[in-house]
Amino acid sequence: MGRFRVYFVSDLHGSEVCFRKFLNSAPVYSPDLLIYGGDILGKTLVPIFHDENGGYRWYPTGHGAQHVPKDDLPGVQRKVADSGRYTLVTTPEEWARLQKAPEEMEALFGRLALERLRHWLNLVEERLTPTKIPVVMNVGNDDTNEALELIRNEGPANMLVPEGRVVQAGPYEFFGCGYANMTPWHCPRDLEEKDLEQVLDRTRGQIGNPRRTILDVHAPPYGTSLDMAAELDAEFKPQVVAGHLLMHHVGSTSVRELVESVRPVAGLFGHIHESRAVDTVEGVPVFNPGSAYFSGQLQGLLLDLDGDHVLSHLFVLG
Repeated sequence: MGRFRVYFVSDLHGSEVCFRKFLNSAPVYSPDLLIYGGDILGKTLVPIFHDENGGYRWYPTGHGAQHVPKDDLPGVQRKVADSGRYTLVTTPEEWARLQKAPEEMEALFGRLALERLRHWLNLVEERLTPTKIPVVMNVGNDDTNEALELIRNEGPANMLVPEGRVVQAGPYEFFGCGYANMTPWHCPRDLEEKDLEQVLDRTRGQIGNPRRTILDVHAPPYGTSLDMAAELDAEFKPQVVAGHLLMHHVGSTSVRELVESVRPVAGLFGHIHESRAVDTVEGVPVFNPGSAYFSGQLQGLLLDLDGDHVLSHLFVLG
């Protein structure tokens, strides 16, 4: 059959620089296919206030107020975007009002998030469509139905969206699911385990040949090195005992059962940023490239396949 190379990333959460690095990976790694594993949208809106000197001021994380000359505003906005956040140029009074109007704030945040996603779709078309490299792009549990519909409706011709579907790319079938088992934060696409099982079962019937199938599922299988996260107390703070961070498995039992029963060529997962790892489930190789999007560093996985087996894998940083 010959080598087929996949480059896989996940959980960039709005990071402008990380997404551009993802696209720029094509000439560097020469993949046959790019895969984005979900959690596209950012999480935070940062206000930048007009000040009395004709410039601006903002509050970088962990610092006090910082003055921004008028000409430096684009640089600050790009710095914030690279960390996965969105900016709003406003007044202190308007910001205070928005904080007391949660529905209006949510609508504003959603609009800014979709604007960046639309910008990313345009970048894919501009940079990758001429190369004819296909892009499999899925959503994650932090993403909204509006984001999914935008990708489906406005994504370029070389973009495949596997959410709830099995799509064909090259010689392989890609099984997609951007839902996750319930988290403490009750994200937009979190489901109870029994409901997640039903979602997976609906898509399972679309698989043609399991030995030519790759799982692109956001939540990792339970009980592997891919799903280790910090134990949290009632206030969502990580628990530390004798100077050691307590860790436990937080993946999905339904996803694990899917891997065990389908026995695909490989499973690609994300969701748990700190669990960059490779493991096996009943002999099936499973991978999580992890994420450090907030730092601007892109964590990815290069996967070389041939027929029904994995030739090699390499975790890469950029």
